[in-house]
This record gives sequence, C-alpha cells and structure tokens, in this order.
Amino acid sequence: MNDIDVQDGLRDYYKSIAPGNSVRVSMLVGAAIVARRQRGASRTWARLRVLVGVAAAVTVALGAGIGFAAWRTGLNGGLPGGPAGSPSPKAVASASPIEAATGSPITSATETATPRPSPTLRAATSSTPAGEFSPTGSMNGRYDAATLLLDGRVLMTGDSTLTTIGDYQVRIYSSAAELYDPATGTFTPTGSMVQAQGGATITRLADGRVLFAGGTQASDSGGKIVLTRLATAELYDPATGKFSATGSLTRPRADHTATLLDSGEVLVAGGDGDSSAEDNTAELYDPATGSFKRTGDMTMGRAMAKAIALTDGRVLVLGYFSGTTVTKSAELYDPKSGTFSPTGSMTTARMSPSVTLLRDGRVLIASGQMDSSASSAELFDPTTGTFSPTGSFIHERAVTVATLLLDGRVLFEGGTYSPFGAHLQPEHAAANAMTAQLAGGPAVIGLQYADFRVAPAPTTGCGMPGATAPSITYASAELYDPTTGKFVMTGSMRTPRAANTATLLLDGRVLITGGDTTGLTAELYQP
Repeated sequence: MNDIDVQDGLRDYYKSIAPGNSVRVSMLVGAAIVARRQRGASRTWARLRVLVGVAAAVTVALGAGIGFAAWRTGLNGGLPGGPAGSPSPKAVASASPIEAATGSPITSATETATPRPSPTLRAATSSTPAGEFSPTGSMNGRYDAATLLLDGRVLMTGDSTLTTIGDYQVRIYSSAAELYDPATGTFTPTGSMVQAQGGATITRLADGRVLFAGGTQASDSGGKIVLTRLATAELYDPATGKFSATGSLTRPRADHTATLLDSGEVLVAGGDGDSSAEDNTAELYDPATGSFKRTGDMTMGRAMAKAIALTDGRVLVLGYFSGTTVTKSAELYDPKSGTFSPTGSMTTARMSPSVTLLRDGRVLIASGQMDSSASSAELFDPTTGTFSPTGSFIHERAVTVATLLLDGRVLFEGGTYSPFGAHLQPEHAAANAMTAQLAGGPAVIGLQYADFRVAPAPTTGCGMPGATAPSITYASAELYDPTTGKFVMTGSMRTPRAANTATLLLDGRVLITGGDTTGLTAELYQP
C-alpha cells in the first residue's frame, strides 16, 4: 500500500464521520496518521536491521495494519459507541493517538513520542525540525478566521481593510474568502460570502458544511460610525465552493458563542443584541431544516464568553465582559433537557481566554486580557464541576491562541504583553462598540473594527478599545503538557503575531496565519 492509498483512506474515513465535536474528530483522524507513521517507521527499521529486527517489525506492521483496516472500513477502531465510523467521544478524548486508532492500550514508551513528519509532506517543510516554524504561502487578503474542512483544506474568511471614518481608522469587512491547500502550501480564492460581516461565529457541521451566524457590520453615516448587529446566517459548501443563505437567528447577535452538539445541531448563546445589556438567551440551529429555534436561557447574560462541548455532550460556557467588568462564573448546558445550570467558578476572572478540550476530558483555560490572567492557566474537571490552577506561562501572553496537538500537548504561540494591562484583541468586537461616539460622548472604538495603533483617544481599563498603551507582540511559543501541568518553550515563529489564527492540519502540522500586525503572511509549525 502506498502513501496515496493511505491519504485516500484517510480522506474517506474523515468524510464518513458524523462528529459531535470537531476537536474529537481531529484527534481520531490524527490518531490514524500516527499509526501510519509508526508503521512506516517500523518498515524502515526492518530494512536497516533485517537480521536483528525482522520479528519486531512484522509484529508492529501487523498491529498497525489491523488499526488501518479498522480505520479504512469504519469499524470504529474497536472503540465502543456510535454507528460505524463514529467514535465514542469519551474514548477518543481519553485515548492516546495509537489507542484511538487501534483500540489497544499502549505498553511502550516509544509509542507516545511526538509524531514524526509524514513522508507525504511538501519538500519545503519535510526537513523542518520538530518544534520549529517554517514559512508557507501568503494569503491574498487580511483574513482573521480559519476553519479546517473535512478534506484537509482550510477556509479563510473575515477579510478586511482599514477605512477612515471621522477621526478613526475603522476595519471594514469584505465578502471575500479563500482556501489553503496543505499539499501545495498555497492560498486560492473561493466563492464570496452572501453578506460581508465581522465577528460571526463559525461552526463546521457534521456534513462538512460551515455555518456562519450573526456578527456585525460597520458603515459611515456622515462621518460617524454605525454598527449594525446581524441576525443573518449562511452556509459554505466545500463541494461547490459557494456560500448560500440559511435561516436567520431568532435575534441579532454579536460576540456570542456557537457550539456543535452531538446531535448535529449548533447551540448559539449570549452576545450583544439590540439592547445595551448582554444577552442571556440561547437558540439551536438544525442543519436538516436550516432553521433556528429558542432553547433554555443562560443563568446570566454573557458577551465575549467562551463555550466548548465536553466529552459527555454537555457544553461549558464561561466568562463575561461588560465595560471593565469580567467574571469568574461558568455554567453548563445539557442538550437532553435544553437547560443551563451553574457550575464551579474559575479561579481567575478572564476575558476571552483560550479554551481547549484535552484528551482526558478536562478543559484547559488559559491566558486572557487582564493582568491577573495573562500568565496563568487552570483546568476544569467535568466530573466534579470544579476549576483548579495548573502551570503558568513562562512569558505572560494575552491574545494568544491554543491548539491541541496530536500527541495531547497544547501549543500557544505569539500574543501580547503590556506593562499597563491594556491587552487588545482585534478579533472581537467590544460589548457596546460605538455607542458613546454615536451619542456624542467620548469615542469608544470596537476592537473588531479599529486599529488601536492609530486610534487617538486612549481609554482606561484592561482590554478597552481605543487604548494606546504600548505593548510587546511575541514571536515565541510555548507548549503545555497535561501530564506534567507545565509549560515549556518551543521554537519561535518567523514573525511576531497576536490575534492570529492557528489550525491543526490533518498531517499534524499547525497552520498559523495573519495577526493584527502581520497582514498576509502565514507559516507552519512542525510538532
């Protein structure tokens, strides 16, 4: 069997999965890749050590072959739960890459090593040492969102340009989109969005389509900024490369959350709507009907919160931002009852932290945009409903992005540090953006649309839009190891970045794009 057969098998398997959570699917697909790599490595060892290692090579090859056959034919790798080709969320989250692919426990320490580079990687990156970054093609637009598609390509959206409105530089979004192909390392245009907007939630559905919901539009009204919150939604179909409208949200939303459930529905919660107060309502999108319907309300209004699906199907929602107020509170959504209920509180109040589902089912919450949170991290245990501190960053970094690697570690790259506490995140809109300016008061520029480097009116408070306090943007990166609870340094990016995107590719590399100071460039991280 050659590498083309393996890649075709991977693609067939990946398309056959109906996931309840994209992170779990990426883990399972990555697990198959790891099994394949180790199978190939065993064959190479056998060629070099024929007289000594024939028996061991045959044993490893057979074991990997069984795992590959199960993977290719949709037998679920011997793991319990779900239809053929549908992994058990708990099993996938707790299993190692080899265990997830073969259904067998790991007994050798060598099997848990960092995955080796795939032999099918491009020549330009195949020689990249582990833990290092290498350049790849550049984007054709300034995109601030990236979504992994089931065929391994990456959809880039959120292109924008800076436009002067009154005395301010405002980011206006376009409808352009493009695709990154890891096989060639190039970005190419694809269909245009139905509606140009920023800040929409982006969710890859079980059938491979991508849902965009809500968001905002900024426009010029006689030299004043007008911000419109949207209730519209649309779908991107990778098979056709086109966007099309779907049902509308039950109410306009910006700075809300969207989470794919095990049922295939999407939970949309909170945000800022028509009123100045944060929204506590939630609704469900049904891909089968293309419509939204209300579900239970959250225990409190939340904007700029974070949400993530747990391995038991519930959804953890945490955080809140209003003006200068940030909360430690969190709650859980139960899809079976359609209700939210309080759970334990975070150890530290955090605004827009990174949230990562680990393989053992715990959730890593790290960083944020406040002095008290930019260097710390904590873990949520779904079995007890409690948060507890874990290791701290080596370098305090806000506006950093987390990526779960195939070996279970978590990559954090770039980010900013400000001695004055003004950590800025251009990828999010502020809760009440533009309100003060439209009322004739002090200018408050939404981070989604303003370039803080040229906004002339500084404001006080952590993360407030318009702040001009100096900050440092990092090129360095760190790795969090769940087994030790510690952070360690890894290679540095070619370019300092903050508010960039980071996408785990099917071959285990991480695609890093954009950032608030880097524009069109992109690079790859080799674990």
